[in-house]
Amino acid sequence: MTQTIEDAERVLARYFGYPRFRPVQRRVIISVLAGRDVLAVMPTGGGKSLCFQVPALLLDGLTVVLSPLVSLMKDQVDTLVRKGIPAAGLHGGLTAGQQADAIGAAIRGEAKLLYVAPERLVAGRALAALSRLKVSLLAVDEAHCISEWGHEFRPAYRELQAIRTPLGSPPVIALTATATPSVRDDIARVCGLIKPVRIVAGFDRPNLTYAVQRVARVADRDSQIRSRVLTRRGPVVVYAASRSRVERLASALSRSGVRASAYHAGQAGDLRRSTQERFMDGAIDVIVATSAFGMGVDKADVRLVLHDAMPGSLESYYQEAGRAGRDGQPSECILLYARSDRRSPEFFIQSASPPRGQVEQVYAAALRLGQSGAPIAVGAVTALAKLPPSTCRGALAVLARAGAVQELFGDTTAVWVRVVATAHRIRACCPPDSREYHLVCALARAAGGAIGTGATIRLTGLPPGLGEVALASALDELARRSLLIWRRPGAGLFLASQPVAPAALGVDWSRVAANRRASEARLAAMIRYAESRGCRREVLLSYFGDSLEGGRCAGCDRCTR
Repeated sequence: MTQTIEDAERVLARYFGYPRFRPVQRRVIISVLAGRDVLAVMPTGGGKSLCFQVPALLLDGLTVVLSPLVSLMKDQVDTLVRKGIPAAGLHGGLTAGQQADAIGAAIRGEAKLLYVAPERLVAGRALAALSRLKVSLLAVDEAHCISEWGHEFRPAYRELQAIRTPLGSPPVIALTATATPSVRDDIARVCGLIKPVRIVAGFDRPNLTYAVQRVARVADRDSQIRSRVLTRRGPVVVYAASRSRVERLASALSRSGVRASAYHAGQAGDLRRSTQERFMDGAIDVIVATSAFGMGVDKADVRLVLHDAMPGSLESYYQEAGRAGRDGQPSECILLYARSDRRSPEFFIQSASPPRGQVEQVYAAALRLGQSGAPIAVGAVTALAKLPPSTCRGALAVLARAGAVQELFGDTTAVWVRVVATAHRIRACCPPDSREYHLVCALARAAGGAIGTGATIRLTGLPPGLGEVALASALDELARRSLLIWRRPGAGLFLASQPVAPAALGVDWSRVAANRRASEARLAAMIRYAESRGCRREVLLSYFGDSLEGGRCAGCDRCTR
């Protein structure tokens, strides 16, 4: 039986508490229910997730959602389950038993939505199991990750055709908040969308005021951030470029009496989750973070987003600044800018697209280190190639796309661990009631005395709770404190089965050069925004192929001045 938009609005009211869809959501869902392929570009806070979550409850079958972040998947699955919606996640942070449970729930019809990381679906056995089911819809969240011309390219997203066909070629809905016209075309091509309905909402957020504050020294940045935060009228997000800068700013604001906390990928997963929850609940007023914070975070009343440094693209800036004012109330987006800010993104561009000679130099080093079939240590490649670590990582990424090297995720049901610290030092670093201390003790018991020399430990042998998603974060934190070293068995970087001479690599050098030019063009657009003497909103909107409604700016420092 064909489902209607009225049916969808009844589901919306029952499970999500909204009486009706927004106009753009309505257009998207009508197209999805009609079985059409859809490409939807909707601004941050526009309610993209509802565009596949609501149809999933009406369609007769499973909806598979490709999602780029484990934390984002987990948050959405947990939220849906709390609402009484049958959903499950499938990613590398789960034990083998938990992954089997998720697939089993889908097979038995107990899950209407299954969230999957694209890497997990391409590399794992889940695709074969799902191919036996009726998949009614394939949703591609954060679809800009598909495009090499976008700002968060994920190679596994390019394998969408290898995923879609075994699933029975279901209709596809691709959603993103940040896609220029060329990126939209690339998304449609890679997804193999058939006569897609393209729905592009306006990029303008009239309740946001955009401003750029010139700064000359680090002290000026500190002063600006402190004064603006102290005069805040609501929650604030401060974005900084490095973990050390995040920690320093959060400490300085705390000393000024502000309830502020740091958030970055170098922290243990438990700490990041706690910080995010406290910010969402209002226990802290200011979160100082790297770009690791934001995706999937739905705090409606953020009144100020401050950028301590310039991002490398307008896509990134629009997405991060868009955390402000999701409730439609007036909010500010302020960028602190100095001309020297371009040096850091320029360095990253050079590292991500190294010249041919450096790529061949890295491959020659990998050849020397990987002949035995053992995993290649990136640090050893860096030392042997005598190149900066960032350049080596960029070269290895180029080699991986060419198939010369391969990154394997390894056995997700086990970990290899070796404790390198004394028992006295472990007790000094980890309080006896901490999760880390209990984890080390559990690992030592499971290793049966071999923990000091290294042992492979099955996660199913650990006490309940210790082998779950946060395990990798806890182990990373213990490794950061130099208490242990760990890895997934079978994980790492490996040479292709048929090594070739460095000069004979099958690298598409024209594509490497094109990627570099695209990154340089994105940076140039970001600089134009920061240095514009005209309307900033107009610069931002025109970049995404949009224009000012009525030709008038709703608020930027140039126009209001």
